[in-house]
This record gives sequence, C-alpha cells and structure tokens, in this order.
Amino acid sequence: MPPSRRRARPAEDEEPEEDNTQLEQENGYGSEEDQASGNEGSENEDPNRAADEQLAKKLVRYALSCEYSRTPIRRDGIKERVLGNQGRAFKRIFALAQKQLRTIWGMELRELPVREKMSLQEKRQAMKSNAQPKTGSGAYILTSVLPAAYRSAAIIPPSKIPTLEAEAIYHAFYTLVVSVIWLNAGELSEPKLMRYLTRLNADRNVASEKTELTLKRMERQGYVVRKVDRPPVGHEGEHTVTWHVGPRGREEIGLDGVMGFVREVYGESSDDLERKLRASLGIKQPREAGTEDADGDTVM
Repeated sequence: MPPSRRRARPAEDEEPEEDNTQLEQENGYGSEEDQASGNEGSENEDPNRAADEQLAKKLVRYALSCEYSRTPIRRDGIKERVLGNQGRAFKRIFALAQKQLRTIWGMELRELPVREKMSLQEKRQAMKSNAQPKTGSGAYILTSVLPAAYRSAAIIPPSKIPTLEAEAIYHAFYTLVVSVIWLNAGELSEPKLMRYLTRLNADRNVASEKTELTLKRMERQGYVVRKVDRPPVGHEGEHTVTWHVGPRGREEIGLDGVMGFVREVYGESSDDLERKLRASLGIKQPREAGTEDADGDTVM
C-alpha cells in the first residue's frame, strides 16, 4: 500500500500546474511566444483603415457644419478642408462617411443637379459647343433617409436658431415660393410672383425680415434662381426678370414635396385634384386599366 501512495502524490502535484497554465492563457499571460504573436496580430491590423475612419468622421463634421448654414458641400471644399494631401482617396472616404451618416445620423449626402440652361442663348451655346454635358455638379447637401413616419414636425422640429418660429416661417415661405414656381411650368415672372405674395400679405415683409432680403437669401442658398434678361445691345426695351427653381429646391423639396404641400392646402386629395396637379407639374397621367394605348392595345 505505501508504494501506491507515493505514486499518487506526483499526480496530485501536477494538476495545479496545468490549472495555472490554463488560467494564464485565459487571462492573457501566456508564453512569450504567444504574446509576441498576439502583438504582431494587432500591429498587422490595417493602419490605413483607422486613418480612413478618422477622415470619414472629419467629413461628417464638415458636412454637418455646412448644412447648418445651408451652404453647399462642394467636392473641392472636401478635398481642401478634409482630405488634404489624400485627395485621391475621395471615393473611399466618401463611402465611409455615407455609411456613418446613414447608420448614425439618419441622413445622407446627395449631389445637387446641374444648373439647367434657361435662356435661349444659353441653349444655343450649349448646342454649338462640342463639350460633353456635365453629369454632376460636384456639390452636395444632406437629406434625411428616415421613414416618412418619422419626418413629422412633432419629431423633427425646425431649428431653434435664430428662433424656432423664425425658422419655421422661413421654411414655409421657401416651400411656398418653390411650389408656386414649379406649378407654373418651372418659370414665373417677377410681377406674377409679387401678385401671389400680395395675396398672402407677404410682398413686403416675411415675419420681421424684408421680402426682398428673404428672396436674396433663398437665391444665395440655391432654392431659387433669379434670371434677368436684358435686350440686346443697341435695342431699346426693359429687362425682364423671371424666377426658376434652384438646385437645392429641386433636391430638398422636389416634386413630392410640392404635391404634398398642395394636398395639405386643399385638406384632402381627390382624383380631380391629382389630375390637375399632375398636369401643372408636367407629370404624365397614369393609364387606367381597360384603356387603349396608341396602338389600340388594351392596358390591363
């Protein structure tokens, strides 16, 4: 019996050593080789990824600050103030910033449309030039990607700067002006615009601000475009002023915003209202089931 007891003791002494080794590994105090391999793994993590994330955060801050003052976020400004000497990484950083904006802020950067050729002279010059038309303006604004149910004024109220009331009035005014211009085939003469504003008692002042100053601010921020046509040199005549929807108005308000605004004014929607609304905005009427198309085929 004694020999058997002597053999059992070493086995009992070895068990704590195994347990200690296991605890060291679980607590991160393994062998030097294990620690070295772990350090190499952390060092081998892509350092460029961390740098890109920081640049993307910087782009998000820059976009938020520009949107606060309704200043277009231009591609040149992003390269100068955000990317610096990393200008070639624009697409990569832009994609990361878009992901952060969508997942955290509920917004995204959208490119403003290219300014349209309005006058006949501009259209003729564009036809004569052999240059290819621009596909993008290189300027962006922030727009919400939240579902429509979460975009109500009760959830997203107007900004408190300068005051909540002043911002709400300005928001309503530029939505009204853009909608009126769009409903008049996208072009409205200045006398006609003033007649509309006179009916609303807004031809002189908008809240505590002069109407003229409010329209200039809208023009500066891209909601509207004021076009002045002067007679040719050597010809007599008065210049004419027309108002058009600006690139920010097209992107921020859009046709859906104009249609929603009209429905709110009328209080309810009807087939007759929708038909007139689509005709005023130049939207093709949806074909009803059972009608015949130009070829005589019945549309189901």
